[in-house]
Amino acid sequence: MSEFPVVAKGEEQEHVGAKGGSAPFWHTVTAGGRRLRLRVKRDAALGGRPYLWPSVGEYPLYDDFLYHVMLEDEPRNKIFRDAIEARAPHARVLEVGCGPDLLWSLYAAECGARSVRAIESIPDSARRATELAAKKPQFDIEVLSGEATTVAVPERAGVCVAELVGSIGGAEGMAAVLDDVRERLLTPGAAVIPAVVGTLAAAVGLQELLEGEFAVDVDFSDYVAEVLACAGGPFDLRMCVGNVDRSALRSSEGLVEDLQLEEGVARFPAVRLDITRPGPVDGLLLWLTMRCTPDGPVLDSLETVTNWLPVYVPFDAPEPVEAAPGDVLALECAVRPAADGLHPEYTFTGALVRADGRRMPLSAHSPYAGGPFRASPLHRALFAEEA
Repeated sequence: MSEFPVVAKGEEQEHVGAKGGSAPFWHTVTAGGRRLRLRVKRDAALGGRPYLWPSVGEYPLYDDFLYHVMLEDEPRNKIFRDAIEARAPHARVLEVGCGPDLLWSLYAAECGARSVRAIESIPDSARRATELAAKKPQFDIEVLSGEATTVAVPERAGVCVAELVGSIGGAEGMAAVLDDVRERLLTPGAAVIPAVVGTLAAAVGLQELLEGEFAVDVDFSDYVAEVLACAGGPFDLRMCVGNVDRSALRSSEGLVEDLQLEEGVARFPAVRLDITRPGPVDGLLLWLTMRCTPDGPVLDSLETVTNWLPVYVPFDAPEPVEAAPGDVLALECAVRPAADGLHPEYTFTGALVRADGRRMPLSAHSPYAGGPFRASPLHRALFAEEA
């Protein structure tokens, strides 16, 4: 990435472009007792440009802004409403992760649910949800504060609404949580909403998409610091990419995570991604597909504007790799729990197989917390240690 003249600005070092326009600059953030410099810019998403956003859903740092974004996500809301309307009447309903607004618990009650139990792990959100439930005495809604894997309910539920869906479908630990909930809190054969969550992958060239300008909008910098703090210190955190669609892809797409949540089945298939457009490839783009009922409509986060942004996972290669039609990216996906035993970490290993048979080994890793810091070209561009 090209460098710019530096102008001191308090705790920031602002870069000014040759024409005097806005350009990336360094902003100081603190994580795990370490002061880091984060490369930021202003109005990163202006004009519909691709931009970087930290993946925050895996961590307990939801605030009013993030809750508001979800409440305003109509494509997501519609498929959840339709599934609840079909399954909640006369049923005992359990919601996992209700947030402060009790959105789906209230909707299930309005649709005629026999009773609703709502679990929320963030104490302040649970308190606000409890206060809201008390204002609706016509409904049998009880809010339970704590982790879904530890709370108990007075009776098992026949319907579970669990919006623990990440930008990588299973990133928030949904599979592990529902395995426990299914065993302890649900009736045999209970309906789960959503029913099917998948993650698709394709090859991309992020450096080209961002025109070589790796930086986070300065308004997002607090979220970067909070993710690093939740994780216990600096590491190569997941970064999402906004304002992209299938025109950004350089390959065919393949399913790398398949969560059949009603059945309790999780698969992580190997993929063969055929290069479809010539140019540099430096990582994978992962995005969500979801059905709230087994035969319901599919929400695809690369086709629909939704709060689930695609995630970029950089290859371990020091430089982008030139690829061309006829080349094939063959990868296996391995998933293991993070140190907390709940959140998954994803590793992709394989090779770019040239049309003439030559193989270039490639790998990529997407951790939940810990591990190397500034190991990928993206993270080396975004971060610098404070002197």
